Amino acid sequence: MNIDANLNDYMHQWGARCVPFLERKGQELFETDQSTKALELLQQSAALRSVMLLSGDNGTGKSTLAAHWVRDLDPRGYLPLVITHSSLSASGVLSNLLSKLGEQPALQRALGLKRMEDALCRLGPVTPVILLDEAQNYAPSALEEIRLLLGLNLPDQPTFCLILIGDTYLLDSLRLQSRRALFSRIAVSYQIEPLRRDQVGPYLQHGMRLAGLDRPCFEATAIEMIAAAAEGIPRTINLLARTAWIEASRLKDNAIGAGHVQNALQLIPAAKMKISR
Repeated sequence: MNIDANLNDYMHQWGARCVPFLERKGQELFETDQSTKALELLQQSAALRSVMLLSGDNGTGKSTLAAHWVRDLDPRGYLPLVITHSSLSASGVLSNLLSKLGEQPALQRALGLKRMEDALCRLGPVTPVILLDEAQNYAPSALEEIRLLLGLNLPDQPTFCLILIGDTYLLDSLRLQSRRALFSRIAVSYQIEPLRRDQVGPYLQHGMRLAGLDRPCFEATAIEMIAAAAEGIPRTINLLARTAWIEASRLKDNAIGAGHVQNALQLIPAAKMKISR
């Protein structure tokens, strides 16, 4: 990753090995009672080849948690098929899945289904895990295509595990008549809530530790300001904490205080919206 010269100086100044609160692939997850429960339900859903809905407000860490789980899946037992393009049509979903299974997409649906069936049969005991991110944006026809594939040539059990990840209103939207067939298949629905106030301090310490900083870096007033402004949303906490760290570094301070957070609040639109309410 290319680093700005100033950022490189700031990291050297703090003794950090990377910029704090910058998401990186494979980084350690901040564990809470919620994340533990969600991971347990995800694993059970995969083992049972059932349908699970993981929901939550924007920025609560749904996708991060799911990505962490997918990375840890045993490849001997599971094959993750992650789709992030929520604008796909029904035929687009089928073509995307075929490509991920190493098959050539087909213009005719019947041929596409035959190729899908053959690919799934070749997997043997390996369970495909289809994960749809931003599922609230999928067209009803695309979700219906996924639902139909669940029973492809296997009437006695689902063909794969399906994980839907979406905003809090997704469950209600699936109750609509056009999506009730899929709604009735959901075995587990779990909602990720924002971090509690008492979790924000440990979360900030966790983020600094990932950057190689084990010492206390945030003053108590700074933690309180971040907790109040972010309302427990990890994405907003990350933005505020990173920007406050940059502000402290620019001023050559060795701890992040209320003044640095105040400066950060003026720069981040999501935080400004919360303050103005």
